[in-house]
Amino acid sequence: MSSLYEQLIDYLQSGTIIQTGSLLFTKGSAPQVPGAMAIFEREKVLGGTLGGGLLEAEAQKIAALSASTCESALQWIHFQSDLEDQTGAICGGSALFLIDANPALHLEVYRQLIDSLQCRKSGALFTTINFSGTAVPTLQRTWIERQDTLPETITSILFSEDLDAKQIIDSRTPCYIETEGEKEEKTILFIEPIHPISQLIIAGAGHIGQALCRISSLVDFEITIVDDRPELAGTSRFPEASRVICQPLLQAFQSISLTPDVFIVIATQGHRTDMEALKSCISSNAAYIGVIGSKRKTTLMGQKFISEKWATPEEWNFVHTPVGIDIHSRTVNEIAVSILAELIKERHEIYFSRNKKQVTAIVLAAGKSTRMGQQKLLMPFKGKSMIANVVSNISRTVSSRTIVVTGSDRNKIEEELEVYPLLFVNNERYEEGMLTSVQAGVAAAGQKTDGYLILLGDQPMVSEIVINRLISVFQKGEKGLLIPVFRGKRGHPVVISSKYKNEIKILNPEIGLRELFLRHSDDILEIEVESEVVLKDIDTPDDYERETKQIL
Repeated sequence: MSSLYEQLIDYLQSGTIIQTGSLLFTKGSAPQVPGAMAIFEREKVLGGTLGGGLLEAEAQKIAALSASTCESALQWIHFQSDLEDQTGAICGGSALFLIDANPALHLEVYRQLIDSLQCRKSGALFTTINFSGTAVPTLQRTWIERQDTLPETITSILFSEDLDAKQIIDSRTPCYIETEGEKEEKTILFIEPIHPISQLIIAGAGHIGQALCRISSLVDFEITIVDDRPELAGTSRFPEASRVICQPLLQAFQSISLTPDVFIVIATQGHRTDMEALKSCISSNAAYIGVIGSKRKTTLMGQKFISEKWATPEEWNFVHTPVGIDIHSRTVNEIAVSILAELIKERHEIYFSRNKKQVTAIVLAAGKSTRMGQQKLLMPFKGKSMIANVVSNISRTVSSRTIVVTGSDRNKIEEELEVYPLLFVNNERYEEGMLTSVQAGVAAAGQKTDGYLILLGDQPMVSEIVINRLISVFQKGEKGLLIPVFRGKRGHPVVISSKYKNEIKILNPEIGLRELFLRHSDDILEIEVESEVVLKDIDTPDDYERETKQIL
């Protein structure tokens, strides 16, 4: 499916003289929402829409004028007509829209945007609109991926408004910021979160999978079919699918990145293969997982998954079983419609209605590394320093932001990590123990977080898979203290609910976080993981030699 930005690039590369119109802000009722965009060739609409009617007609006129003058324009339009007016709009609202007279100036930015989407990376298009003693705005556009560092000019505006770029991107809601100042001196920043099209993974190439694939392609899903039966898993049976994977289910799911924009429907040939597919994805950060089957079948599956510790109760409760909305469906096509209806409903609620818990990663990097004999966090590991590996792993997770608490060798560590979008906090009391670094990180996290992921700076072996699992379970459940466990032994990192923020401030430094876990043992959830890395850190030269040998 071609996005509007891909169409925009095609027009620009072909040499077509075009203008773009973007809806930035609305008051009251309006025919479209902020972020709506249209491509104009003078008064002709080539793609997209600003909502049609009066708004679009007015935008077309201004686009034609901008084409002649090569000057961009910022324009309010009001919808205040009465019922007798056959040409006006009566919804009573107002809309602010921007006409970009020269989108070709930003061609490279649009290319970066498309490159990110093709790699399934989210980000935001930042449009800065400047007025410098004139009514004609100058535009600057910047594409920033979610994990990238923001330019200082943008950071300063967000800081003044107490806003966080990652949270804006994750909200999927455009953000309009207008700085104070006279009309011809002010600056406007418009932030448009842009995400890859939602993926739908259909495990099962039978009749239901085929019907679901056909109709899901009509509502903005990028579809992947997974099945281990060559006679069914052929591209000719699924022309609407972007990809058809004919492999054993475990192997197939391992080849797919199960990110928070992935929706999974499991409808394989039988109970055993349904369980195999579900085991491959139930611990992921997928937005939605649904399994077809009767209530009895899915109840038995749930009991099996929890008793075998293949999933926590929170993870099982997240699975939609049986899948689909009850519309009294009987035929294959009706069942597919019931499943798609639930997918559409869940997609909207996940993206726009539900408040997903925000988790701040706090990396403890303040120690002196006495037992190592040198600053261990700066020692090489997998082609980077140890601390850079930890931060890099976090940058690929669903955490909302990352705080690094420094102390000893503060300047060197901050310099080592300057390419990452981080908040650094200096803990002057670091020699009093690790708890002081936790306290410093928690204090710096502020109010806009629901939990803290506490990571040790000397655990570069802990992958984003483990981190995402912890965050995912925390977001799905009610427990406030989450601990990874390998074969009955507790490890790190841990997740702590922000409800314990004040209690963390007054913990006994000699006991540390262990005191919090002892006090609230009924609020602990142990999460079984498949790797012993959660039990290991690197303190001594022997530890370092052991871990570096394992990666050769």
